[in-house]
Amino acid sequence: MRQATTRITRGGAVIAAAGLITIGLGAAPALAAGPATTVTPATEADPAGQDLAVKGSGFDPAANGGLGVYVVFGPKVPDYWTNAGAFQASKWVHKNGAGENKLNADGTFALTLAGVKAKYTDGSGKAVDCLTTQCYVITMAAHGSADRGQDTFTPVTFVGGNNPGPGPDPADKGEQTLSTKVDNGALTLSLDGDSAQLSTVAPGQHSTGALRTATVTDARGTQAGWSLVGEVTDFSHPQGATIPRGNLAWSPSAQVVDDGSRGAVTPGAAGSLGTARTLASSAAGSSGGVFQAGAGLDLGVPAGTSPGDYTATLTLTLS
Repeated sequence: MRQATTRITRGGAVIAAAGLITIGLGAAPALAAGPATTVTPATEADPAGQDLAVKGSGFDPAANGGLGVYVVFGPKVPDYWTNAGAFQASKWVHKNGAGENKLNADGTFALTLAGVKAKYTDGSGKAVDCLTTQCYVITMAAHGSADRGQDTFTPVTFVGGNNPGPGPDPADKGEQTLSTKVDNGALTLSLDGDSAQLSTVAPGQHSTGALRTATVTDARGTQAGWSLVGEVTDFSHPQGATIPRGNLAWSPSAQVVDDGSRGAVTPGAAGSLGTARTLASSAAGSSGGVFQAGAGLDLGVPAGTSPGDYTATLTLTLS
């Protein structure tokens, strides 16, 4: 429980109220000597549907246990050699295949990827737009092999596309897992001042002012809720005269300080401070964050009040 005290004065009187790091580099791609692929057409393809003639050379029919290569169409995703669902079209080419699926003994093949479109939905339900994302005819060792020696990437652009250009090879990307630890904080209260001055008035009138702003910070991380309650003493004069505390009324206000916590705060009800009253509160489940509360003050000064300075103490308790 935290308390803050404000002195309130009226008139000439003061109402003194580490990180786990994972590098996903894989084996170095063999894109120089060796496998090569040509695609026709590689530019100005019909976005509504285009047959792509693919010819390959320099492939090793015995590599990867003779399982050959996949020929696919789609974007370069980081896990392209294991993520079959990312591609719109695919064919398996290997030494035991027939027709378009045959990888010849000299390392060549020829096939057609039929009706390839600029836009499609991949196996995970994600929309792919090859007019804005560069897509490729890709070859890779079949069956998820880690051998990158059979990889080729031939860019294909469509009529109406913005020619996004080739972009980096996914095999040249590195990934890191970043982590941090957040410790428990505290529930704290601060005031932007320790006194509030009400207006000077004649007996029988109302003296008005405002409570100094109270800031509540809930960094506990528990979302347990909190309440800020105010209680005031009678107003007293040095010669012994008093103004009852019940003559002081407030009209609370409260707001969230936007720090991304998405907490919520509720101002207390307006009324007399003859008894302790809630200035602001935040319910369990939404109490984390930073909040500010204040109140307009209205003191009814009885007609028979002796002139002079009157002082009271307002205590705010956060719990």
